Amino acid sequence: RMTRPLLVSDDTVLVDDILRFSAAANVEVHLATDVESARGLWSTAPLVLVGADLAARVAGLRVERRRDVVLVGRDIAEADWQRAVTIGAEHVASLPDSERWLITRLADSGESAPRSGTVLAVMSGGGGAGASTLAVALGAAAAAESKVLLVDLDPLAGGIDVIAGVEGVDGARWRDLIDTQGRLSPATLEASLPAWAGMSVLSWGREGPSRLGPEALASVLDAGERGFDYVILDIPRVLDEVTELALGRARHTIVVTSASVRGAAAAARLSSALRDRCAGLGIVIRNDRRGLRPAAIASVLDSSVLGELPYAVRMARRCEAGDGPLQADSYGRSVRELLRTLQGDGRARG
Repeated sequence: RMTRPLLVSDDTVLVDDILRFSAAANVEVHLATDVESARGLWSTAPLVLVGADLAARVAGLRVERRRDVVLVGRDIAEADWQRAVTIGAEHVASLPDSERWLITRLADSGESAPRSGTVLAVMSGGGGAGASTLAVALGAAAAAESKVLLVDLDPLAGGIDVIAGVEGVDGARWRDLIDTQGRLSPATLEASLPAWAGMSVLSWGREGPSRLGPEALASVLDAGERGFDYVILDIPRVLDEVTELALGRARHTIVVTSASVRGAAAAARLSSALRDRCAGLGIVIRNDRRGLRPAAIASVLDSSVLGELPYAVRMARRCEAGDGPLQADSYGRSVRELLRTLQGDGRARG
């Protein structure tokens, strides 16, 4: 295994910048000035930095998706973001703004303990599909045996803290972390957040900013992957740079759809938009026994069906009351089955 970060760039100014950053981080970088020489080191380097000057050529190689890939450059354009998605970059570092973050990220790459937490992203295929409820329930199921960080990325929704009933509990919210850049201690993050059902919950609260920057999210995700077994993200249906970052970090992306014609159509459209942006894309169908049959929905979706969720009146009332999803009913059993499917690398039906 290669122990040095890999820099893929032939831009002398950018290379000088990265070498200066690596010196500040006390890390030696392996430089590849052409994409062919980078191919053999792509999968083994602890961190891969791809210069914007060679990103298009790297994308043309169709390299395997892996963690810890960052696209770096100055004057980042929309085309650079698109190439970042193609190569599976988890972050786009625009210089000089991301200098401090990049130094920290280089320093982290030299740590002996790698990031090992699993990131799961949950999105709604349409309004009212129950994605936030599933994110909370999935976190609670995983927290029975693992350390879990539940993160709300939708500032304009009702809030996962309301579903879990911790909106009045003291602890940090996004307003306290919105300006975070660079390294964040996992222990400090865990200690600062409110908890429900054994998991740490990061939500928006009723006051504060309504927009999140990629630097703050990257810091939280880095800390989450270092300090937690699972990081579960409740993601809005907005494909901005924050969502792109979250999807790039997720091992599995779950789209929740209702068993209706509109729900299936919305899920199909969203799945099509996500297919080149994330790994492990799968559909979960909320079956209320009055809509389309799950098999009919699966037949029109070009994605794996990971499982079905029953519509449980008792569970809905508990969430409305702020008591969170119940783990002992049919909904809880379905969520635990879904978690086992994800732990088995997403083997699914359909």
